[in-house]
Amino acid sequence: MNQVTTSLFDGVSAEEYAAMMTCFKASVKSYTKGEEVPMPKGRVGIVQSGRITLLKTDVNGVRTILEQLKEGGVFGDSIGFAWAEANFYLLAEENCDVLYIDYEHIIKRCPNACTHHSTVVSNLVRLMSEKTQALSEHLEILSRRTIREKLLAYFSLLAAKNKSAYFTLPFSQTSLADYVCVDRSAMVRELKRMSDEGLIEIERRHVKFPLLSPAKGAKTAHTSE
Repeated sequence: MNQVTTSLFDGVSAEEYAAMMTCFKASVKSYTKGEEVPMPKGRVGIVQSGRITLLKTDVNGVRTILEQLKEGGVFGDSIGFAWAEANFYLLAEENCDVLYIDYEHIIKRCPNACTHHSTVVSNLVRLMSEKTQALSEHLEILSRRTIREKLLAYFSLLAAKNKSAYFTLPFSQTSLADYVCVDRSAMVRELKRMSDEGLIEIERRHVKFPLLSPAKGAKTAHTSE
C-alpha cells in the first residue's frame, strides 16, 4: 500500500508506514464523482486521490460547504464533527480513493510502543486543533451580516494566509456561495459592484485584494499562477 501524503503521517518513514497499515488494519475504498461518501463512525478517513466536500443542509435544503478535502485531507467523527445529525454529509467532487483506519487503533498503544505510533497520535492532536481553528474562521465569516462583509472577511483571510494580495479561490463561484452561505446570483452581483468600486479585481477564480494591509506581509509583485 503506497504511502499517502498527509500531515497525519508527518515524521513517519515508508517502512514505518507499511508496518502501521498492517497494525491498523487499514482498508481503501473508491467512490465515483457525485457519490455520497458514507460518514465514517469510529474511523479516520484519509483522501488518497480526488476531492471530497463536507456539506451541511438546513431544513430548507440550503447547503453550506464546511470543508473541502483534497489529497491528504483527513476526516472522521472523532476529529471534527459528531455525525449524529443527518444534515451533515460528504460528497465526492471527483472520482476518489479513501484510506480508512480505525480510530481505536490509532489512539491505542500497541505492545511494541512504537515511536512512530506516538508520532501519529501527536499529529492527530495537531490536526484536531487545526480543524477547530478552521471552523472558528468559517464561523467568523458566516457571522457577518451582509454578502459584502462575508466576502471581504473571506478574502482577507485568504490574502493573509497567502501573504499576498493575489490569490486563487479554492473552488468555483457556485461553491463560494455555498461556503459563505448566500444566494449565488446575489453574490455575483455583489462581486461585480465590489470590482467596479475597486475593492477587488477578480477573473474567474483569480483575485487581487488591494485592501490587504502591508503589515500582514503582502507581496508587492504579482506572483504568476
